Amino acid sequence: MGGKVSLILVMSFSVLFALVGRNILSNSVTITENYSEYYSSTRASSIAISGANIAINKLYLNKNWMAGISNLSFADGKIDVDIDTVGWNSRKIVSTGNYNGKTKTVEVILEPENFSVFGNFYNVMGGVWWATGDTLEGRFHANDWINCYGDPIFLGPATTSRGVKKYDKYSHPEFHGGTKVTEPIPLEFDTSVIRIAAYTNGKVFSDTTNKGKLTTVDLNFLASGEVQYRIKIGTGAYTAYRTVPLNTLAPNGVIYVERGNINLQGVIDGRATLVASQKGNSSAGQVFINNSIEYKDNPLTDPNSDDMLGIVAENKVTVTYDNSRGDINIHASIFSQKDGLVVDKYDQYTNAHKMNLIGGMIGQKVQPTAKYQLVGGKYIPVKGYSYIHKFDSRFTKVTPPYFPSTKFFRVVSWYED
Repeated sequence: MGGKVSLILVMSFSVLFALVGRNILSNSVTITENYSEYYSSTRASSIAISGANIAINKLYLNKNWMAGISNLSFADGKIDVDIDTVGWNSRKIVSTGNYNGKTKTVEVILEPENFSVFGNFYNVMGGVWWATGDTLEGRFHANDWINCYGDPIFLGPATTSRGVKKYDKYSHPEFHGGTKVTEPIPLEFDTSVIRIAAYTNGKVFSDTTNKGKLTTVDLNFLASGEVQYRIKIGTGAYTAYRTVPLNTLAPNGVIYVERGNINLQGVIDGRATLVASQKGNSSAGQVFINNSIEYKDNPLTDPNSDDMLGIVAENKVTVTYDNSRGDINIHASIFSQKDGLVVDKYDQYTNAHKMNLIGGMIGQKVQPTAKYQLVGGKYIPVKGYSYIHKFDSRFTKVTPPYFPSTKFFRVVSWYED
């Protein structure tokens, strides 16, 4: 009896082991297949990501690169990249990675990094210094030293291609967002983009005599959403003032003065970018701010404000001399391609005042705005204007109409299937 039981047990264990062994073998094969499929899929995904990064790098080196990539051998697989224009100047990259029969895709949307994302941007510091009373907010960049005289305050991240230079032992700048040495960022933009926009659905002011004369336009923005303007050609007389809604004068917001200058003041209700171009005339391409230019709804106190202004001067932007004016408010992102923000006769003012800028200042160089004296071991402004800056954080997401962009793109969307 015992022998039969043993035989039955042995046979049972044999059958059971055979079944279990088959399952183990089957599971092992399945695991191997799953691992192989997972590996191939992951490898294809990595190849697609590499293709996207290669394309982004090519766009970094050449903003006009549109060739794409076809059947490129990479990591034992293949890369294909298509690139298309989206909107007026954004790019869409579709990168496909193929490996061992598996295909993965990465889609990336890039848009030009707009200069309005900077609170302050300067190509050259030269012999001008940020000084006591100057307070700067938002992203700061200089393709030069950051010169500091006394106790200027930098509230946002500051980058420089050379470093920080202090005037003397009494200089103690504050960098609340830290500093970092980076590669220079070229101060350049394609003026044709704004010009085409102005001729397409904006407003262009130019010499109506077709003799290449200087065109001067006075713009006074009204809180009613209208703009009052008049024009002078060459040395002739001004036309009578006309008053029209801003969105009627320039539906897309671009007001372009060709080979001319702009005189500016008022309260803006709406969105606009004002452009003064040189077109070969060294006296043209200037914007003169005669009095405060403010938003109807201040974005610092009203987050729902949709008022927005860009000021673009191919030459320079000047705050004109007026000793009786007192403090001045400037709400805009300013781009001064060949100079900076100039305070005319800053050292001839009787007293020191505040120049309150909400937005940004992007220029070739920093210009002095005030005269200082050393009092009690600290430098204090005594004449002209202290530079009091608040960054308009809306500019990190939206920009004034067709405001200049850097030569670089930034990634705004990344999707992997």
